[in-house]
Amino acid sequence: MLFIVNSFPPRVGGIERHISDLADEVIRQGHRVTVITLAELAEHGIENGISVHRMRRHFPIASVMSFPAFGTSRRLVRLFRQAGVTAVSTHTRFFPMSWVGLRVGRGLNVPVIHTEHGSDFVRGVSPVIAIASRAVDITLGRRTLRGATRVLGVSEQVVAFVERLAGVKAELFYNAITLDDRPAPPAEVTPTRRFVFVGRLVPGKGWDRLLDACALLAASGDARPFTVDILGDGADMPAVKRRITELGLTQIARTHGYVNAGEVRDFLTGAILVNPTTLAEGFQTTLLEALAGGCQIVTFDVPGAAKLFAEGAPVRIVRTRAAQDLADAMLAALQYPAAAYPASLLGQWSWPQRAAQYLSLVESASTRSPRA
Repeated sequence: MLFIVNSFPPRVGGIERHISDLADEVIRQGHRVTVITLAELAEHGIENGISVHRMRRHFPIASVMSFPAFGTSRRLVRLFRQAGVTAVSTHTRFFPMSWVGLRVGRGLNVPVIHTEHGSDFVRGVSPVIAIASRAVDITLGRRTLRGATRVLGVSEQVVAFVERLAGVKAELFYNAITLDDRPAPPAEVTPTRRFVFVGRLVPGKGWDRLLDACALLAASGDARPFTVDILGDGADMPAVKRRITELGLTQIARTHGYVNAGEVRDFLTGAILVNPTTLAEGFQTTLLEALAGGCQIVTFDVPGAAKLFAEGAPVRIVRTRAAQDLADAMLAALQYPAAAYPASLLGQWSWPQRAAQYLSLVESASTRSPRA
C-alpha cells in the first residue's frame, strides 16, 4: 500500500491519526506500507514498521495546507515503478497530495482508494478562505472524487456530501479506534460531576458555547458541584482563558493545552464528553474514545452521533446551537445518566475490523487506471 497524504504524525489531528492507525493495522495484517507526506524537512525512515518518506512542503497556508514540489508525481512513479505497489491510498479531496495520488495511481496502473473525511464545505473560517476552499472543492476536489477507483466516506453525512459535490456514490467506511488491551467500559454507570471538552481551540469547535452553558449551570445551582476540563490547544487559547475569567468560572473550568492520546483517555474515563462543534466534521474518534471510557456524551448533531445513539450508546444530541439547550442536556446527563454502551459492540469500532474491511475493498477494486 502506498499512502500519499499531506500530513502524518507527529503532526496531530483526526485525519493524521486515522491514516496512522490504518497503516499500523494494515502492517499487522501482513502487508507492506509506505507513506509519502509533506514536512518542513525532507527525510526518510522506518517508523513502527512503516516506510515514511517526507518531502519538503512548499507554500504553507495557515499550517493547514501545503504543496509538493513541481514534478512530484513523475518522480514518485519512477521511484515506485518496480516496488510492487498494489494500491494507492489518498485522504480528503482538497489536499494537494490527493491530486498527486491520482496521477501516481494512473502512472503505476493500480487502483486509487480515496477516503473522504469532510461532511460539507469548509466552515468556521473567514469569508475569503471559505470562497477559496469552495472553489478548490468544485474543481480539483471534484476531480479527485471522480478520478479515484473507489471512494470511501467515514460517515453517512460524508457519503451524502460526496454525492452532492461530485455525483459519486461513496461507500461507508466508519472511523475506528485502537482498543488493544484496554479494559472494557463498566457495565454500570457511576454518576460523575466532570465535563470534558476535547478539540482544537479554534472558531467553530464550540468552546465558547460550552463555557456559556457552564455559566448557566453554575448560575442555576442545579448542577453544582461540577468541573470542566478543556483539552486541546490552538489560536483561541487566550480567548478561552479570558472568557473563563469573564464568566466567573475560574474555580470550575481548567485548560490543559495539548495532551497526548493516553491522557485524553484518562480524562474521559467515567466523565461526560461535551462536543458542541459546528465544523464540517467527518466522524470524530473522540466519540468512540468516550464510549470506550464509559462516558456519557452530550453533542450537537455531528456525523456518527445518530448511528451511535441508535445502537444504544449514552448519547444526547442537542438539535439547536443555543447555550441554554446545551446546558439542559448537560444537566440531564448529570442527573439521569443513560445506560452504558454495551461492551460487546465496541469491537466493531476497532482498527482490526476496519483494516480488514479496507483490505477487502482494495482486493476487490478494479485494477484499471483511475481517471485523471
